[in-house]
Amino acid sequence: MVKELDSDRAVEAFEDDEFSFVGIAQRLTPSIVEASKGDGMVIGLEGRWGSGKTSLLNFLRAELTQVEDDGIHTITVAPWLNGDTGSLVASVLEPMAEVLERIQIQNAAPEEQAAAQLAENARNLRKMVTDYGSKTARRLAPVADLAGYVLPGAQAAGGAMNAIANVLDNAAERKPTPTELKAEIVDRIRTLDVGFVVILDDLDRLEPAQAVEVVRLVRSVADFPKVAYLMCYDRDVLADALSEGLKVKDGDLFLQKIVQLTFAIPLPEPFDLRTQFRNEALKLYKEVHGEELSGMDLEDLRSGVDQEGQGLTTPREVKLALNGIRFTYPTVCEDVYFPDFCRLHLIKTTQFKIYKWLESYLSVRSVIASGDGMVGADEKKHFGKTLKNYTRPRNPTPRVPSGMPPPLFRALRR
Repeated sequence: MVKELDSDRAVEAFEDDEFSFVGIAQRLTPSIVEASKGDGMVIGLEGRWGSGKTSLLNFLRAELTQVEDDGIHTITVAPWLNGDTGSLVASVLEPMAEVLERIQIQNAAPEEQAAAQLAENARNLRKMVTDYGSKTARRLAPVADLAGYVLPGAQAAGGAMNAIANVLDNAAERKPTPTELKAEIVDRIRTLDVGFVVILDDLDRLEPAQAVEVVRLVRSVADFPKVAYLMCYDRDVLADALSEGLKVKDGDLFLQKIVQLTFAIPLPEPFDLRTQFRNEALKLYKEVHGEELSGMDLEDLRSGVDQEGQGLTTPREVKLALNGIRFTYPTVCEDVYFPDFCRLHLIKTTQFKIYKWLESYLSVRSVIASGDGMVGADEKKHFGKTLKNYTRPRNPTPRVPSGMPPPLFRALRR
């Protein structure tokens, strides 16, 4: 039975960690905890798409749950799933209110232990946080409305924020200013001596208007002491979104004003990615054929992976290449040469334009090899010119012999 396709879901189980993310999480956790004990900190966890950011976050979350007894509580928010800033404010502040309410009850003085008094205090605390959330949502709504003139859909988000604010305000009897409410929340956090780590994942999936509001929320609306924000994103992608949303030349400079500390996810060693690909490919071959790949076939696989695997940069690319092989190879295993098949899938994943060139070239080459046709000088020149444009500087331009097709394409000659 061939192994199922890899769904590319983030890793959660420690035993499934293939790139030492567990160790990174264990080393980072104490620093994050310390950051949550001070005046507030925004930490950027940066990495390319497919580099394993969410997997690392899963391990960090697991480590952080071990320190909740020390008064540090973890809140996880996926802003791109919230839809608008109003619900984003609530998704951050409501879990805080629940924790503060619980700690307040646990720390109540003997004269405050009466059930009625505790319930009243809890209601007041929750109402204070809710009121602050409604007022800040309303305050941010005009920004989204204004952005709607340049960003489609942003005005609708602003309207949704106003609607949420109206619902929350209906329950409010007294309407102190946001500044007053924030001061009360800050005082309660300090008094109860409780800290928070707020994890904001997938910020690089946000629309420009959403990205602007999220970073403003982090830096101004919910900028509390003893709260550390752990923002997870691809720096280039988020900077581009901020640049478009703010209509500024350099979104990265704005991001630097928000994030006070960054940690770049170390990419796996290239040899580790190639080794992972080769090992999984060999397992697949054995599952399909019932025997190990050996001899010159094994040497061809190693050579192909060493050469084309140089383009692998993230664990996701390894999964994509392997999934392509798992999906197709069992049905064509008698008609293709496995090492070349793997090599082609590596090219498809890491150098897609060259792969498309190969498809075109091989369709013509097969006709020539069979003697059913020929190619004119102009078409040969076009193939050579196109390949030269696509070839990466690190590789010399491949020279296609005029006689037999190169070894890479032996499978496709059949």
